[in-house]
Amino acid sequence: MQSLTSCQCSVCCGCFQQHFTIAVRDKHIRDMVCPVCWEPDINDPEHLNSYFSTLDIQLRECLEPEVYELFHKKLTEQALIKDPKFLWCCHCSYGFIYDGDQLKVTCFQCRNSFCAQCKKPWESQHAGLSCEQYQLWKRENDPEYQRQGLAGYLRDNGITCPNCRFQYALSKGGCMHFCCSQCRYQFCSGCNNPFHTTCAVDECSVSGLHAHHPRDCLFYLRDWEPSRLQALLQVHTHTHTHTHTHTHTQTHCLCGVIEQKDEGGQQPDSACGAQTQHGHAGLCEKHYREYLVSLINSHSVDPAPLYSSNELLLACRRYKVDDSRRDGEDGFIYFSRLLQKLMDEVPLGDKVPRKK
Repeated sequence: MQSLTSCQCSVCCGCFQQHFTIAVRDKHIRDMVCPVCWEPDINDPEHLNSYFSTLDIQLRECLEPEVYELFHKKLTEQALIKDPKFLWCCHCSYGFIYDGDQLKVTCFQCRNSFCAQCKKPWESQHAGLSCEQYQLWKRENDPEYQRQGLAGYLRDNGITCPNCRFQYALSKGGCMHFCCSQCRYQFCSGCNNPFHTTCAVDECSVSGLHAHHPRDCLFYLRDWEPSRLQALLQVHTHTHTHTHTHTHTQTHCLCGVIEQKDEGGQQPDSACGAQTQHGHAGLCEKHYREYLVSLINSHSVDPAPLYSSNELLLACRRYKVDDSRRDGEDGFIYFSRLLQKLMDEVPLGDKVPRKK
């Protein structure tokens, strides 16, 4: 029998060899876990490194030489994507190390060019401009970009894998448990915090697949009504959302935001297709909320001041803030003190995208 160091399961040698042969040939490096309990949780970098160092010794003894060589090739690729000089081509998804200092990069595979910093397809107008200046130029001069409106905004501010930095031109507001197709890293598309089956957070009592989201993550704020999100923005940033939304007058359109859908075990990328709402700049309500939350995040606005008393108590318990009430303390004083305590002790999410 064979056993892995990450669990107590035992597998016969034949099944062990067959499982890892199939995993090496047909799956991703992160799928090479125990065939019985599917441990360890290699979303945790510490587990990943220690696990593969011991698994390498076991596979060397049981796999065919060509399969073992492929295993090492995949390990090498996994290490390469950690290099800060590693880039994914936005045209063909080919990855390579780029050692230059120019913004314009040409892919070795497809020979198309893109920007090394913002990862957008290269246009001559980008030459001599920073990525922010180039995006401003597109917003003001590109008819296609202007036609797409906020759908284009949500696409260009889509999902970036925090592990391998692969970029997806997708809405963040679909299923927020996102699994990167390139490295299989599982994370929240709103705050980039990892999803775990074996939690890495001390004193966590939650079992099963979950992540720990900050209170300003889209994961929580997507349940707020648009009017409440607008009020939060207007009070704390003096931002009038209509100046950002290019008010859309059509009332019978379908939302064109691209999102990842779950259809029969497959995850195709396709347009949302939900009915747009009046005053939501050509977006459905779900994606209009996503847009408003992106503004809240970029301005580092804390949603806590708009919490109801029940929401405040729930947040304090979620983030382990002492919510005990003092003797003789009336409701107003109690909740005011509790709100300040939450805001002082629990910071906003540092992985939620912000303005640079």
